[in-house]
Amino acid sequence: MSTPSSPPRSLRENRKVALLAASLLVLLQNAAVVSAAKQTLSPFDCSNVAVSSKHAFDLSKISYPIRTANTESTPPSETKTSIDIDLCKPLAADPDRDEKDQCPRGTRICITIETIKDGKTIVTQAIPVAYSGESGGSKIDAKVEWGEELEGGEKSIELQLQGSTYAGRQQQAELELVCDPKADADSHPTARSYDRADGKLKLRWPTKFACSDAASKPGSGGGGSPSKGGSSDDDSNDGSSSDGSDSSGGWGFFSWLFFLLFVGFVGYMGMGMYNNYNQYGASGWDLVPHKDFWRESPYIARDAASHVWQTVSGSRNGGGFSGPGGRGAYEPV
Repeated sequence: MSTPSSPPRSLRENRKVALLAASLLVLLQNAAVVSAAKQTLSPFDCSNVAVSSKHAFDLSKISYPIRTANTESTPPSETKTSIDIDLCKPLAADPDRDEKDQCPRGTRICITIETIKDGKTIVTQAIPVAYSGESGGSKIDAKVEWGEELEGGEKSIELQLQGSTYAGRQQQAELELVCDPKADADSHPTARSYDRADGKLKLRWPTKFACSDAASKPGSGGGGSPSKGGSSDDDSNDGSSSDGSDSSGGWGFFSWLFFLLFVGFVGYMGMGMYNNYNQYGASGWDLVPHKDFWRESPYIARDAASHVWQTVSGSRNGGGFSGPGGRGAYEPV
C-alpha cells in the first residue's frame, strides 16, 4: 500500500515565503492605521478648541452638564431617550440611580434609554458614545476641523469624540457646532441621528461660542472680540500656535521622520530576507540583507567617531582606520 507523499520542497518554501510576505503586509498595515489615528486625533481641551493655527474657541463657557430628552409613545409603554453632555469633564454619577443603570465613569456624552410602563421606569440602555478611561476620564482625544460654510461667512465646527465599546460596536459622537449669536449659554443641541449599526451619534449644536468673533489664537487663554486696533487674524501671526506646533493636532516633523525611517527599515529587511530566501535558500543569520555591513557597523561607527575626534582635536596619531583597534569594513585574514 502506498503512503501519501509529503509536499515537495519547493511548495513548502513557497508557503513559507507567502507567510513571511503576509506577516510583513499586516505589520505595515497596522503601522499605517496607527499613524492615521495619530494624525487625526489630538488631546482635547474644551477651553482651547483649536480649529486652525489662528482660531480657537472656548467651549468651557457653556453651562454644563447639558441634557436633552425626548419621550415617544411605544405601546404598551413609553420610551424616553436622554442625552447627557459635558465636554469639559466626565459626567458626574447620579446618586439616585443604580450604578449599573448609568454610563461608566469617564463618559463625556451618554445616551440613556428608559422604558416607562404603569408608572415604573426601567433603564434598558446606557450607551457611552464619548468616553475615555485615561486618567479617570480626565483626558480624552478628539478630532476638530472646520465644517460647512454658513450664511454670513461663518463656518461650523465639527468635533469627533471616540466612545467605549457597547454591544460589540465602537461608539462615536459627532458634534456640529453652529454659530448662533442669540443662543443662551445653556442652549441645547439637537440629536440628528443615532446609527445603532455603526454606533455613531450625530448632534447639531447652535451656540454663540462657535462664532468667529468669539475666537482667539490657540493657547491665548480664551476667546473674545478683537480689539479696535486689530483683527482676529493678526498680520504678525506666523501661522503656528504658542507651542510651535500645528494647532490642529497630528505629528510633528521628527515624529514623521522616525516613522518613515522605521517603515523603510522594515520594508528593506523584509524584501532583503525574501530575496535571500527565495534566490539562495538562506536561513538564520544569512537571511539578513548585507549582513557584513551590519556586522561591521559598530566598528565603522567607532572608527568614524575616532576620526572626527582626531580632526577636531588636531591629533592624527593612533586609532582611525589604520591605527590600533581600527577594523574599518575589512575582514581579518
